[in-house]
Amino acid sequence: MHLITTSRKPGRKTRRFTKVIARFFNWRYINRGKMSLEDLKSLSESFWIVSEVKGNPSILTLYKNGEEMLKIGFTVSNINKIEMDDSAVVFQGKAPVDPLIFGAIPQSRAGIKLARKFDFPKKVVVRNNIWQFLYQDEQVFTMRVLYIKSRNPH
Repeated sequence: MHLITTSRKPGRKTRRFTKVIARFFNWRYINRGKMSLEDLKSLSESFWIVSEVKGNPSILTLYKNGEEMLKIGFTVSNINKIEMDDSAVVFQGKAPVDPLIFGAIPQSRAGIKLARKFDFPKKVVVRNNIWQFLYQDEQVFTMRVLYIKSRNPH
């Protein structure tokens, strides 16, 4: 299970976004407080940190074994707090990163076949650099991806 937290001293919008994305992907949200990266590393092998720019959530960073593996810069639309279940997440469209990184159903041949066969309530619709997060076809939020930096060759 993935773990997600915020940078230190986050604003209200960043905390709200972090809790909503954690609920969307079925991740465990923890309040960071004064925890260092080492403390987070002791809790989980891989974890996400949401950082902010000018009080808005703007950077989503994946750490594995304490090393930064992926960094996604983004802007986000209004965040709707919607009651969600623990169902799996499916990506629709060409995702620029492997959906498995998020704990979602992979975009492999088998994953695409599974997504067609069952109607998953949680979807991330990817169109160019716009990622639309939907729960039962209701918009949770929209993320405009500005950049993706990967430290991993695959």
